[in-house]
Amino acid sequence: MAVNTIIEQYYSAGAGLHDAVKTLRTNIWFSAMDQEIKTIVVTSVNPHEGKSTLAVFLGIAMAESGQHTLLMECDCRRPMLQNYLKMQPDHDLVDILRRRISAREAVTSTPVERLDLLSSVVLASPVEVLASNRFNGILEEFKQQYDVILLDTPPLGSFIEAAILASRADGTLLVLQSGSAEVAAAQAVVAQLEKAKARVLGCVLNNVNMTSQQYYYADYYKDGRKRKDGGEKGKEKRPPTRKPEK
Repeated sequence: MAVNTIIEQYYSAGAGLHDAVKTLRTNIWFSAMDQEIKTIVVTSVNPHEGKSTLAVFLGIAMAESGQHTLLMECDCRRPMLQNYLKMQPDHDLVDILRRRISAREAVTSTPVERLDLLSSVVLASPVEVLASNRFNGILEEFKQQYDVILLDTPPLGSFIEAAILASRADGTLLVLQSGSAEVAAAQAVVAQLEKAKARVLGCVLNNVNMTSQQYYYADYYKDGRKRKDGGEKGKEKRPPTRKPEK
């Protein structure tokens, strides 16, 4: 039977991937012992490094542990979460920005219990929207409703939105593609996050083949300790463009 959605891909994968994602989840919990971590930015240096897949996989692991989790589409230049999940939500971020409905009403349940999605579309001015007090208020409202919020953002090496959101979030995960990530570029991105006073939880090295099976795999680094995690790519389709009303 064909594997159609990213959720099915996760559940059809072997124990290696599941253990890797759960290890990443556990390390985030350890980081939360000193300071609460409720909002997590998931970003990358470049496009196509697996950040969106990692966000979904981590969201599944968080939800399975009993945490009410929200996947929040914040890549408003190239939103792909609803395509990966093969969902067609009735509402999205723009509906909240236009005050058509409440934040809670804009959320769509996924097939995974306790895992919800807030989708988006391409915005004409994503920097202005995501840096606005209005968006910050929406995020604060969701923090009252969810245990964990995963913000899938544009690549930090190309766009500034990730740094803006990282400065407001409780922590940031940086996804790097094995074999293509350049050390200098990664260091520049980490320096940018530090300049934004973002809390970098660690880096995930994606698409490392750990066995003969073709699992996407990653190492998670936190305070010099090596951990594992995974990600996977999906096919993409360009979504429509909408401009929020002011």
